[in-house]
Amino acid sequence: MSDRNSVLERLSRRDAQRLEKLQKAHKAREEVDASNENEDFFSGSFKIKSEYVEDLLMQVPTLELHTLPSHFDNIKREINELQKYVVTSSFFLKEFNMRKYLGMVQNLQSKCYELEERYVPRKKFGFSKKKIPKSHTQKQGSLDDHDGAGKNDSNKWDEKLFGFDSQENKVLLLENDELYQRDVALRNLKNCTIGLKGVMGTLHLTNLENCIVLSGPVTSSVFMEKCTNCKVVAACQQLRMHTSTNCDIYLHVTSKGIVEDCSEICTAPYNLYYDDLEKHFNMSALDRGSNNWDNLDDFNWLAPDIPSPNWSILDDSQRIASWDEYWSKTPS
Repeated sequence: MSDRNSVLERLSRRDAQRLEKLQKAHKAREEVDASNENEDFFSGSFKIKSEYVEDLLMQVPTLELHTLPSHFDNIKREINELQKYVVTSSFFLKEFNMRKYLGMVQNLQSKCYELEERYVPRKKFGFSKKKIPKSHTQKQGSLDDHDGAGKNDSNKWDEKLFGFDSQENKVLLLENDELYQRDVALRNLKNCTIGLKGVMGTLHLTNLENCIVLSGPVTSSVFMEKCTNCKVVAACQQLRMHTSTNCDIYLHVTSKGIVEDCSEICTAPYNLYYDDLEKHFNMSALDRGSNNWDNLDDFNWLAPDIPSPNWSILDDSQRIASWDEYWSKTPS
């Protein structure tokens, strides 16, 4: 017990020191004029904030079991704020450094999830405690209903995310409270239309073929990987696309989107509409006045004066003007 108390005391002192540094960093940031933003200042502030998250992670083994859920919630909020800090600093960060800092944030997220899985093992998710009625939207095809999920590497994040997995030729829908600030996954879908009417924390699209994704606001990032011949309508802070081809992205993104190992990607402005969309945008805190839909960074194309051949702006004549009819039908 004395060893444990000693550890707690040491962590408490470090926590107080980090908090003091954070307060100083926040105060200093308020005093820095926007024109004086620079990477040196950002680096120091990021270091303080990330070390604070590291300290919170170190405390996990020393805490009582009943306090861990709220502790992990706090860690996730801090990581989310750290990610927002990087994204909102993109106007003066060099591309390489922004990628580096986002990678560091992702590492913290991974550590958090690994510790949470170890110390707070979760039961298999359900969408809610009450039974959700099934309908033509095929909600029963969600990741949460697959008892076999999580048994191999490709399923390793099933306990953290929820959504739809391994479906074909279906219309799938999630909305409102089911989605609020959740980490949503769409995976292994073919010839499906997926409607997401709500505010999400993150959105992961993996191995989608000939799908339409109609998404409300995502407060942090949309990740796309191994998607082919898809149409995606999404609003987010950050877009990251990997190993995808022949996809049209109708996009609202407040930082530069990133593509890597992609080809035949076309972009257009976000043009989705549904009844609660404005309310959801207000809840997400996304800046409606900042949209970089036509300004992607291609990490495979380093020539600064020549546009990347891997993505382009979708011609007006090829854009879908209204998605109203697509909510209820599969892709043709």
